[in-house]
Amino acid sequence: MVGKKIMEKAPSRRINGMKLLSALASIVIIIGGLKLAADLLLPVILAFFLAVVSLPILRALRKRGIPRFPAVLLTVIVDIGILSPVVMIGLNLATEFQEKFDYYNKGLASRAAEFQEWTKEEFGYEIKVEAEEVMQGVESFVVGFLGGAAEFLKDFAFVLIIMIFFLTEAGGFSRKMGAIKLARGPDLARFAEAAKDIQKYLGIKTVISGFTGVLAGLLTWQLGLDFALLWGMVAFSFNYIPAIGSIMASVPPTLLALVDKTPGIACLVLLGFLTINMLLGNFIEPMLLGRKFGIAVSMVVLSVVFWGWIWGLIGMFLAVPLTMLLKVALDNSAEFRWISVAMGKHDRAPEDPSP
Repeated sequence: MVGKKIMEKAPSRRINGMKLLSALASIVIIIGGLKLAADLLLPVILAFFLAVVSLPILRALRKRGIPRFPAVLLTVIVDIGILSPVVMIGLNLATEFQEKFDYYNKGLASRAAEFQEWTKEEFGYEIKVEAEEVMQGVESFVVGFLGGAAEFLKDFAFVLIIMIFFLTEAGGFSRKMGAIKLARGPDLARFAEAAKDIQKYLGIKTVISGFTGVLAGLLTWQLGLDFALLWGMVAFSFNYIPAIGSIMASVPPTLLALVDKTPGIACLVLLGFLTINMLLGNFIEPMLLGRKFGIAVSMVVLSVVFWGWIWGLIGMFLAVPLTMLLKVALDNSAEFRWISVAMGKHDRAPEDPSP
């Protein structure tokens, strides 16, 4: 009898194993598809998140009695008025910085040589500092910033067209979800809640990033660094990248201060950036966001790495909103809900969405 029970259980285990292998294979195919289709998907993703951020402007215009389509066009004009000057100024400043790159490269090499000489005299040990490699990393950082801005401008018209369609359809989204449910489709109510959470997240993140950029720009300007406006814009942009963005933004101005000023000024720049990040990122931002989003800190860091690998710099900027949507999708799946639990801050499983 025992042998018979074992034989009865074996096929079930084999079926479960095949399901797991099939699921893993599907995940690999989906990830490969996301990476290969980046040129098509990124403008759509950007348009969606810009539309989500712009919804409060659209709603304010609609409350004033402006018809939907003119309100959508006015919303897009406001977005263009904000984004275009910022991107153009950032591109010009980054280009000017790149033109002076050779000067900064020689300066850092000189500082590295002085440091090596000092360690040799004081400790009898020579520390090799590859200044050229460090500056190549800074150049790659600036080139990446330039490339991201140029890529955004290249697809800007396409992004705006898709964004107009998203904003035009936003009013009937709730009714459409109800119709899908009545037609025995999936219940998309959680995605509507996730969209509101993303709107709140991006809104608060934009405000915090704005303060971060202003404080970083004032700090570098007060200390007499070149391109203070550029470093403020870099701090604003990279603050959208969780966990590592602010650290990345502090490296170029710190090295610039080391080359063009003194090691003491460089330490002040680094300390100032860390203080700004600690005050705004570790205290004020969590207080405003609360605990509603429910993604574990380790998963936030992993999401930055993962989406950065999939979609580059833009993927890193949108890592948290994309992970929030992914978590909601997993919540609605009976087979993969355990992954959503593993991604969350809590050890409690979400409610089963199925009726």
